[in-house]
Amino acid sequence: MISEHKTNVRGTNIHWLEAGSGDEPFLLIHGFGSSTAKWLDVLPLLGAERRAIALDLPGFGASDAPAGPYSPAWLAGAVLAFCDEIGVARAIWTGNSLGGLIAIHAAAAEPQRVAALIGVDAALPTESAGRPSARVLVGFVAPALPVVGELIYRRYVRRPPEELVRESLERNCARPERISETTLAALVADARGRVERPAHARAVVRANRQMMWALSARREQTWRVLEAVRVPTFFIWGARDRLISVDAGEQAVRRLPGSELVVIDDCGHNPQMERPDEFAAAAIAFARKLSARADR
Repeated sequence: MISEHKTNVRGTNIHWLEAGSGDEPFLLIHGFGSSTAKWLDVLPLLGAERRAIALDLPGFGASDAPAGPYSPAWLAGAVLAFCDEIGVARAIWTGNSLGGLIAIHAAAAEPQRVAALIGVDAALPTESAGRPSARVLVGFVAPALPVVGELIYRRYVRRPPEELVRESLERNCARPERISETTLAALVADARGRVERPAHARAVVRANRQMMWALSARREQTWRVLEAVRVPTFFIWGARDRLISVDAGEQAVRRLPGSELVVIDDCGHNPQMERPDEFAAAAIAFARKLSARADR
């Protein structure tokens, strides 16, 4: 059973979902342009094992959009403040795409708050990150530009929500037809609601710009942050991710001794949404391994 909440964190209303119970919950952090909708299918699966919490980041979904730089480090701080407010001292930070990069920053900066890290197709530099394709330039770099980006975003969200979701699923999934009706309806509702949240435009543009810098001009700095992580780390990747290819995950485990990587076949950028059973099984197995080590 999933319960829905809204919590005021330092003047910012944060929307979040919860399933299950227990200590050191799975803390589920969505990626750029996403929301809690992408965790709906795995929340009850993870909640059957221990508490699972999914939040809309500031500036995304049904959360408020406060002023801020929206860098991965700033967003990590916002998530830590959210955890303080709801009384979560430590969690298994589980982040998809940009959410994975946010979790990496939190683990590097506040390891005592991160029981473990699960990076799900995390936003890390790939071999081609410094040479973006024309499609990437149009789809991500242009909307990251000041002023222009906000205009592009406001025009983008006025398109039919069903069309926006279809295009997103084609980018993010190996086989979009796998997405459940529940998740599909939530994604459409989220896309429709963006028109009603004009304050989010600046937040989205800033988050996009910061993410693109982290993957290109600041790529070595991004790798240094990862290399500073000293908590148990596990990566889950879709073998057919066209946005952040699996070579980023392979490089991550080479740079971070002791970390592990599981690749899910015939899957794109959102394994938790496209292959929820396989994703949940991998995440739960990792969590159980951690618990077994702690009991020794």
